Amino acid sequence: MGETVQSLVGQAAGGAGLLGTLTFIVGMFAVMYFLMIRPERKRQSEQQNLMSSLKKGDEVVLTSGFVGKIQQVDERTVVVEIADKTRVKVLKQAVMGPAARYLNPGADAKKLDEKKDDKKDSAGSPAANPDDDKSEKKSA
Repeated sequence: MGETVQSLVGQAAGGAGLLGTLTFIVGMFAVMYFLMIRPERKRQSEQQNLMSSLKKGDEVVLTSGFVGKIQQVDERTVVVEIADKTRVKVLKQAVMGPAARYLNPGADAKKLDEKKDDKKDSAGSPAANPDDDKSEKKSA
């Protein structure tokens, strides 16, 4: 009978270890999903939206680095004019995105800086604070 009790205690301890291992594996899968799989799916979705929204007249950057204006859009290809009277036919997958995103990267940063400045001005700048003027007069 002593052996039976010891084997039952050993099996119970082993079951808890299995539960911990299973929890660890599920946790690792969740981390992998949020760090790798989800961002990749989001990027693929954005790329697919870009492909479907291409239209004549859009200025785009190709994966080769060429910048051009779309002249014609087909189901799987686009015709891009990269210079005067120089047109190339490329797959839609060769389009990285709108030219403005790559040619004016500072424009996005400037917009963010302007928004930050607007928030500071609405909150009140230190020079506009009347208490600071009084402290300067007292020390002078």
